[in-house]
Amino acid sequence: MKTIIFASTLAATLIPFAAQAANVDLNVTGRVIPTSCIPAFAGGSEVNLGRIFSSTLDPNQQNDLPPRDIMLQISCDAPAALEIAVTDNRGPSKVPGLVFNSRRDNDLYFGLGSTQGEGIGGFGLLSGQPMADGNPQSLLMRTAANPAWQVSSNGLVANTPTYSWGPNALAGPAAARLHAFPMQVVAAIRPTSDLPPTNDEFDLDGSVTFDVFYL
Repeated sequence: MKTIIFASTLAATLIPFAAQAANVDLNVTGRVIPTSCIPAFAGGSEVNLGRIFSSTLDPNQQNDLPPRDIMLQISCDAPAALEIAVTDNRGPSKVPGLVFNSRRDNDLYFGLGSTQGEGIGGFGLLSGQPMADGNPQSLLMRTAANPAWQVSSNGLVANTPTYSWGPNALAGPAAARLHAFPMQVVAAIRPTSDLPPTNDEFDLDGSVTFDVFYL
């Protein structure tokens, strides 16, 4: 009797489920990438320009601050070609008309923060010679409007093109396990007569993001 009752109950339970017509899809997605690369700045990602006494700043001309050396290193677990893009996180604070590397071009430098709503100055990134697995490379650049690689000639890393490095423009970006890109941070404060008068301290606050892309 126990066996018969159990079988009847099971049959009565299965019938309504077997009649249902609804369904649901399971999507399995992902992406296979050629390698894993990790970018980092040797010595850390903060550049401290130190304490600057306002009495040492010129009221009538751009005040260039001592340069600081930095090194972007990108380590990959297999040889990979890369490109980088730089985005200004303080763009609205950029003071127009500053000169870096003898060039007066607002697109070639970044904002340095503001005080009382007025931009303090700007900073540029002077490019050194990139290395791929210890081998010197040429700095390359391209834009969306001109996607062909060309050798960068202005000496500054800007926030419009993307950059890479390789033997030459025709060969294109080099694949390597260790990429090293030396730069100098060159900052400038605008003439102090253009800043709001104050006896309070204020901070320089520049920030850029380096995005690394696989090629």
